[in-house]
Amino acid sequence: MSSTNLRNNYLLCAAAGTVWYLQFFFYGMGNTLMGKLEFSSWTLHMASIMIFGTVWGLILREWRGSSVHTQLLNAVGLFILVSSTVVVGYGNYLAQIVASG
Repeated sequence: MSSTNLRNNYLLCAAAGTVWYLQFFFYGMGNTLMGKLEFSSWTLHMASIMIFGTVWGLILREWRGSSVHTQLLNAVGLFILVSSTVVVGYGNYLAQIVASG
């Protein structure tokens, strides 16, 4: 492996580690602001990671060449994740209305 590739790999590893750390940092900040609804914060956090990772993979065409069945499973999984996030968000919205009214 050339020194340029090795340097790029080290930089990418450092960037990945920094982003990994920051996700927990921002998760902790958001969790403290959710009040009584903080029970749903971990669900929203993990679903967001999977949704953005899947969308990023689609943008970069990482699934190019995979079977139609695999691509269908990927689309169904993404639909389920987005739908469940909407349901949890709507449930939190309803809980806030009930608590405030």
